Parts: sequence; C-alpha cells; structure tokens
Amino acid sequence: MDVRDNTWQGHLARGLLRLFRMGRTPLAAVAVAGLVAGWTSVAASGTAQADPEALNPNAFDLSALDRAVAPMHHALELAVAGGYTQGVGGAGDMGAVQDVSGPGGNVEVQLGVRMSPTFSLGVYGTLARYQHGDALTDGNQAHGATAGVQALWHARPDRSVDPWISIGTGWRGLWLTSPNVPSSTAYGLELARAQLGLDFRVSPGFALAPVVGASASVFLAEDTAMTTELTAIHDNRLNLYVFTGLLGRFDLGR
Repeated sequence: MDVRDNTWQGHLARGLLRLFRMGRTPLAAVAVAGLVAGWTSVAASGTAQADPEALNPNAFDLSALDRAVAPMHHALELAVAGGYTQGVGGAGDMGAVQDVSGPGGNVEVQLGVRMSPTFSLGVYGTLARYQHGDALTDGNQAHGATAGVQALWHARPDRSVDPWISIGTGWRGLWLTSPNVPSSTAYGLELARAQLGLDFRVSPGFALAPVVGASASVFLAEDTAMTTELTAIHDNRLNLYVFTGLLGRFDLGR
C-alpha cells in the first residue's frame, strides 16, 4: 500500500497497521484492513476500465412510464373502485350525518361507453358501510348507497398517464339498523358529484388510478322509528360526502 495515500481507506489501513505492530489489534481488524485495501484496489481498477458508453442514462428515468398508447374509441368500459368515505351535514329527523354514521368503506361500479377518445357517458352505483356515529350505541349499523349517471373527460387519452374528471348526479340512500328498534331510512338526491383520477395504462385493456371525489346531496324523504310510512323531510339541509381510493378500469371493446 502506498504510504502517501491520503484517502480515508489509506488512513484506516495505516491506523490498523500501527495497532497491529503494537500487538493491540484483533484478528478481525486485520481482516477489515485487508478488505479495505482490496476494495480500494478493485474500485480503482474498475474506475480505470469502466466504459462510459456502457452506462444507460435512462435507467432511472421515470418519464419513460409516460408513453404513447392507442386511444380508446367506442369502447365499453367497466370500472371498479374501493376506498374510504365519510359524510357530514343534514339527515332529516335522524339528525346530522356525522352523528349517526362515521368513517366507512365504499365499493363502486361504473359502466360507460367511450363516445370519443376524450369523452364517455355512463352510469354508476355505490354501496357503503359506515361505523356507527356517536349518537348510536354498539350494535347499530349504518349503510349507504348511491346510483346515477355521469360524464367523464380524459385529458390525455393517447398517453399511458391520463388525468381525468367525472361529473355526475343521481340518487342517495341512508339506512340505520338496530337489533332493538325498527330501522330508519332516508332517501334523496345526489345533486352533484365530482371525481378526479389519474389513469395509468397497465395494458391496452386495463388502467389503474388513484381517485378522490366529493358529492353534495339532500335527503327529501324518510321513514324513522317514529313514523309508519315514508314522509317528506322539511329540514332539507345539504350534506357532503368525500371519497378516496383506488379504481381499476377495464376496456371491454374498441
């Protein structure tokens, strides 16, 4: 080893060599010194012989994921999503949505027709199960559902990374069930709902997307434990539901 080596490997090796001469170095330290010296020699040799042309400058270029793809046209699309949902706002005589239903899980199915590469029309349906709110005791359950129509616009239909937005409207229902008292239900309109997603085209017929959404609804009629039939709700306060999850989109034809 060159005694003039001023690298950290050289300093380490010289220090271990001094300790070894003093009889204070364990065998493992000597082995480490040998490995350091050998590693330094191999690294220097490898550097000298490396061919810059053999390196791939795009090996870690994430932009390669955003590639050109064939845009969809006149395709039947089936989308399935799942994730987290929660609501706040008015729920008629039940009280506030957040008092009777807490955070929950949501499953959604969408069926649409790709009218053009950028635009599709379709229908959607969701089912949700919530934790019971603070106003309910253990044993009570809260469920929700929606159904409606929607339009969806794709920003980059000819690229594998494709942001999109959907706007829809439809119907919403909420059910509260208890083992001890009759169930309570509320029905109304999902006035507007919007979703934002980012499709990543995994294959020509399948895309995967993180998605977030929100909807504004109003309950118009209810049947509670204190009524015997469906009655109109006069306190029509708006409620807001949010959703975040993962969506898979299947293109069934082109």
